[in-house]
Amino acid sequence: MTLQDQLRENPLLGGVTEETLREVGRVAVPYHFDEGDVLLFQDRDGELMHLLISGAVRVSRLGSGQLERTVSELYAPNLVGESALLLGGERSATVTATLPSRTLALHRPHLEMIARRDPTLLWNLARILAGRVRELNDELIACGHSTDAALTHVMRSLYSQRLRAGLPDAAALPLTHSDLMVRLSASRETVSRVLKRFQQQGIIRVGDGRLHLLRPAALEHYEPQEEPVEQGD
Repeated sequence: MTLQDQLRENPLLGGVTEETLREVGRVAVPYHFDEGDVLLFQDRDGELMHLLISGAVRVSRLGSGQLERTVSELYAPNLVGESALLLGGERSATVTATLPSRTLALHRPHLEMIARRDPTLLWNLARILAGRVRELNDELIACGHSTDAALTHVMRSLYSQRLRAGLPDAAALPLTHSDLMVRLSASRETVSRVLKRFQQQGIIRVGDGRLHLLRPAALEHYEPQEEPVEQGD
């Protein structure tokens, strides 16, 4: 696949002109990150964003008590770092590669120049941001309902992303017990109880530091238990 084809697949660049694709390819800076490498650091100045060409990243932030919370997992093709670039100031989260990843970095002056020439890029960016706000709202609603509902949402969202990314092991979700405690703001006992419930129903299997979805379709019709989510950060 050529660079032009890879750029065309990125949600930021869908429907832009060929001239825009050529310009992005000319000014963007290529990066390669190994698993565990940090692309962007929380509280650092945000003067660029990354177009994720291949691989995957975890977006996380430190809350009160320096507790790290996973905000989302993103798979290529995608982009990260756009919020700080648009708003100015410091980054609100840290972005870490969870798979070997290739990116193309766009700096603010180049993005502004290209956007003035091709407003389609701005519409694409607006759609991406609106989609992320909707996803965050859905997760907040699920978390406010019950731990079952929150876990169902997290698994369904992550599985859908992995499917779209074409991963052969899409149903093997990279979620550990500790990850879920922080992501769901729940105690170890609560997470263990909920996981056991899903396992007893044959929906998941826990092993190798992952949650293996055995019946992904069951998540679409799962009826969460009325168990309030524990509050905390």
